[in-house]
Amino acid sequence: MRNLIVPVTLAAALGLSLAACSRDDRQEIKEGAAAAGSEVKEAASDIADNPDVKEAGAAVANAGEEAAGAVKDAAGEVQEGVADASADAEREAAEARAAAGDTTTTR
Repeated sequence: MRNLIVPVTLAAALGLSLAACSRDDRQEIKEGAAAAGSEVKEAASDIADNPDVKEAGAAVANAGEEAAGAVKDAAGEVQEGVADASADAEREAAEARAAAGDTTTTR
């Protein structure tokens, strides 16, 4: 309940302020807000159309593709290393069994 006091008070103060404004004041505020919105929209469009921004976006996408490729390559190398280590361990185990006179196989 206490958390609602501040927002309700602010809304009431805003409502009273708007009611106290003359019709001309409200129209001026409305036009100012519309002009500010238009300026923000134009600035966003300018940024989106800026070649440097587009180039930066392409560079980020390219970096992401390169990173994904590097991760894929590293994963392949790890997989090869695990397979090699497994084969080495299996060979060493077979050699140890043979040296001990054990002729059984693990497969």
